[in-house]
Amino acid sequence: MMNVANLALQQTPPILVPLRFFLTAPIFALFACGLGLYDGFSLFTGRWNLEVLALTHLITLGFISMVMMGAFLQLVTVLTGICFPRPQLMSVLLHGFLTLGTLCLALGFLIPQHNLVSMGWLSLSVAFGLFLLIAGYCLVKAATTPITIAMRLAILSLLITICLAIVLARVFSHGIELNMPEMLTNLHLVWGLIGWVSLLIIGIAYQVVPMFHVTPHYPQLLMKWLVPTLFLTILTWSIAYFLVNLNYLPHIVATSIGSFIGLELIIFALSTFYIHRKRLRKIPDVTLNFWHVGMMNLILSILIWYAGEILSLTAYPFFPMLLGILFLAGFILPIIQGTLYKIVPFLVWLHLQNQQMSTLKSVNLIPIPTMKQIIPYKMANYQFWVYLIGLVLLIAAIFWINLIYVAVAMLTFAFLFLGYNLYRAAWMYWVMSNKFTQ
Repeated sequence: MMNVANLALQQTPPILVPLRFFLTAPIFALFACGLGLYDGFSLFTGRWNLEVLALTHLITLGFISMVMMGAFLQLVTVLTGICFPRPQLMSVLLHGFLTLGTLCLALGFLIPQHNLVSMGWLSLSVAFGLFLLIAGYCLVKAATTPITIAMRLAILSLLITICLAIVLARVFSHGIELNMPEMLTNLHLVWGLIGWVSLLIIGIAYQVVPMFHVTPHYPQLLMKWLVPTLFLTILTWSIAYFLVNLNYLPHIVATSIGSFIGLELIIFALSTFYIHRKRLRKIPDVTLNFWHVGMMNLILSILIWYAGEILSLTAYPFFPMLLGILFLAGFILPIIQGTLYKIVPFLVWLHLQNQQMSTLKSVNLIPIPTMKQIIPYKMANYQFWVYLIGLVLLIAAIFWINLIYVAVAMLTFAFLFLGYNLYRAAWMYWVMSNKFTQ
C-alpha cells in the first residue's frame, strides 16, 4: 500500500493542471523523432549542427521540462500544503508559452530564422518567469525539508540555466560575437541537465520512490546533504571552468571538481538500487525497470566521462554524442517515463475517488478502476521494451550510423506507445467523470 501520510492530498490541484503537460510531452518527443527520421545522418555530424540543436531542445524543453513543470505544479501543493493562486489559469498560461516557445525555437534553428528564435526565447522567458514566480510563492512559505531544499535549489539552477540561455539566444538571433560560446553552452548544459533536472529528480525521488515502490526512505544523512553538496559542487565547478577558459587555472582543476559531481550522482544511483532491494512488495513493477535502466545509464555515463578525461577522448566527435545520449535518453527519459506511469494513474484514481465521495448521496456507486487498470502492466511493459531496444540501437548508431533510422523508428514507436497509454488513462478519467455527473 502506498504511503501518503505526509501528503496534503486535499490541496491537490485540478487534474488538468498537471495532465495537460503530461499529455503534451509525448507529442514533442514524436516531433524530435520525426526530425530524426527526416535527416538522421545529420544528427551525428556534431553538437553544433542546427538540426541537433533543434532536436535537443524539442527533448529538453518539449518533453523533459514539460513533464517537470507538470510534476512540480502537482507535487509542490501536496508536499507543502500551499496552493498557488488561480491554478487552472496559471497552468494554461505556462503550458501555452512553453509550447509556443519550444516550437518557435526549434523552427528557428531548422529554417534558420533569427526572428523565430527571438520569439521562442521571449515566449520561453515568460513561461519560465511565471513558473519561477509560482515556485517561489510556494517554496518560500513551505517548511524546510530535504525535498523542499531540493526543489529550491533546482529552481535556482533553472534560473541560472535561463540566464545562460538568454545570452546564447541573443548571440544566435543577433549574430553577436563572443569569445567563448562553447564555454557558455557547456555551462548551460550542466546547469540545465544536472542542476535543474537532476536535482529535481533527486528531490522527487525522495518522495515518489518510497511512496510508489513501497521502499524504505533514502538514508537521512544522504537526504540532508546530497543535494546541497551537489549544488555547491556544480557552482564551484562553474567558477573553476570559467577561470580555466580565461587561462587563470589549469584544466585539471575543473576536471577534478567535475569528478566530484559524478561521484555524488553515483551515490544517488547506488542508494536508489539499495532501497529498491529493500522494497516491501516483491511483485513485478515495470516502473522499477525504467528506474533501474536510468540509474545504470547514469553510472555508465559518469564512468565513460571519467575514462574520456583520463584517455583524452573528449576531442573525438563521438564522445559528446555518446555522453549526451546516455545521460538524456539513457538516464533522464527512462526516469520520467517510469514516473509518469505512477503519477498519471494515481491522479486519475485520486480525482475519481474524490468525485465519488462528493456524490455519495447517489444510490448506485460506480466502481472506480484501480491504478493497474488505468494503465495495465502489460501495456507499460511492452512500451518499456520497445524504448529499451530503441535506446540500445541509438547508442550503437554512434559507431555504426546505418542503424540510426532503425533506432529512431523504434523510439518513435515507443513514444507513440507512451502517448497511447497516457491518453487512454485520460480518456478513462473523462468517461468515468461524466458518469458521476449524470
